[in-house]
Amino acid sequence: MHPLKAVIFGAIGTIAETSDLQRQSFNAAFAEAGLDWHWSAAVYQDLLYVNGGQNRLRLWRDTDPARGNVSDAAIAQLHNAKTRHYAHLVAAGGLQPRPGVAALVAECIAANVKLAWCTSTSMDNVASIQKALAGQLPFERFDTVVTIDKISRVKPAPDAYVYALAQLGIQASEAVAIEDSPVSMAAAKAAGVFCIAAPGAAMQNQDFSGADYQVSDLTSLGLPGIHGLLKARLESLAVGSKTPTHRVAAPV
Repeated sequence: MHPLKAVIFGAIGTIAETSDLQRQSFNAAFAEAGLDWHWSAAVYQDLLYVNGGQNRLRLWRDTDPARGNVSDAAIAQLHNAKTRHYAHLVAAGGLQPRPGVAALVAECIAANVKLAWCTSTSMDNVASIQKALAGQLPFERFDTVVTIDKISRVKPAPDAYVYALAQLGIQASEAVAIEDSPVSMAAAKAAGVFCIAAPGAAMQNQDFSGADYQVSDLTSLGLPGIHGLLKARLESLAVGSKTPTHRVAAPV
């Protein structure tokens, strides 16, 4: 019996490289609000250890008493402004799917393997990506898209994956997740889903040792490779052994 029934893309960064657009959008929101906050690329990379834009904003505020006068309501307004700026930047054009994504999606459709997008972000952010990549990725063929309004807890809690699996009507052992950050990877693992780490540019220095497999991008796998990885894991579990973690180094 074919063990693979669904491929679940995780955070937005598994679909397209958007981290620096996100950072620029936060900085635009800060300037618009008259705040002297500014996130460099290095600072933003550190903040990515926390999932969810509002959580990152609160962490930034709470780590310096001088920023303590920014209320939670103001944080929410900042995040709304960031989302608006982000939508404008994404709509400006030039966004491409990450290498291997379009080919894998096409393979899944041809093989009747279900597709899901399992995020902890807002529907507005997801809609921006869908619009920018229209004609490049057939999002209408995705069986479910999970956004923050569908779940109680963001990643690394497993809620997003538990919801996605329920929507797909499958067991955790029948899916493979693709994630781009340790926080999001932890959510997939907590839900019992085999997880392939494919870190983007902003995540290269983070610890993915907990992944079941790691690649620089999806071009090195394809659907047959993913199916083989899941099959090997299930066979190893059947004999009571532990699946080793395999990692493929990103090219230098």
